[in-house]
Amino acid sequence: MKLEKEGAGLPNMERLFIKNTIVPLVRTFFTWDMALFLLKKEVQKIEKLVSQIPKELLGKQVIINRAFAIEDHSRQYSLNMLCEHLTITGMGVSSVIKNLSKEKKPKGDITIEQVKPKNNDDNSLEKFLNFMKMYENMINKLEKKQSLTKQKHPWFVEFNNFDWSVFMYIHTFIHRRQAEEIIRILKKDLYVK
Repeated sequence: MKLEKEGAGLPNMERLFIKNTIVPLVRTFFTWDMALFLLKKEVQKIEKLVSQIPKELLGKQVIINRAFAIEDHSRQYSLNMLCEHLTITGMGVSSVIKNLSKEKKPKGDITIEQVKPKNNDDNSLEKFLNFMKMYENMINKLEKKQSLTKQKHPWFVEFNNFDWSVFMYIHTFIHRRQAEEIIRILKKDLYVK
């Protein structure tokens, strides 16, 4: 099966639904604390899911079925790659939040290609969990004021610092679902218990 190239994006109707429905709803109903609380819950779920899989299978790439908000190229990840992607993306988002909170425009545009996993390392979960401790600490110390300065998401609209903190939760939620699907396939095809 040939997947689209990285950065090709989401189907147009899906992207527009997220941009015009989900983003405005999230801006209305979320708070800084709610976003962090929900993000921590997703991280706990990912840790539990990935920890149950034998180490020798964490690097096994599988192709999942098309899933909401996951571009085609990203459907062929291993669990290690998924954790690496969450860490790379999280580090970038963390930097953007810090800059926007100081009303500084981050240098350069964010691209999808920048956040793709490259290593498939066996310690990707550990790196992700360590990053998340740093991220939680950073958010807890941050003044909870929405910035006027914004940074554009490659697929959607410009986000301020608060929007990016909510994005961290939504992005992690989406990829937790991907982890569940990877594990479902590993269990089916490789008889993991």
